[in-house]
Amino acid sequence: MSFPTLPTYKHNYYLFHMWDIPTAQRAKHLGDHVKVTAPLIQSGAIILGGALLPPTMKTSDPEPLKKPAGSFFFVRADSLEQAWEIIKQDPFYTSGEVWDRESITGAPAYMVMPEVKFE
Repeated sequence: MSFPTLPTYKHNYYLFHMWDIPTAQRAKHLGDHVKVTAPLIQSGAIILGGALLPPTMKTSDPEPLKKPAGSFFFVRADSLEQAWEIIKQDPFYTSGEVWDRESITGAPAYMVMPEVKFE
């Protein structure tokens, strides 16, 4: 069995997991979150993002975003420090009322399958 040729990249990518605090006030900060992230998505700084669901939920459940447990971002940046700056400007971070800042993790990531399709 042979493996396909792995992609080569000219940019650096980082995967972040941001868990919510138990009393997260997402609705309060959602508008500002969208205002900040929309230009970052358009510029290609945020490649992929979404909600982390509680372990009791499935993505196929009705209304899976009713009570998310956190967020994830796949970020393009020159360095891990620059990627962290993208995370730290998000209102979900700056407000202190959504993401648990102490539990956020970010690490360099390599996309083996660069094209993802969901159904």
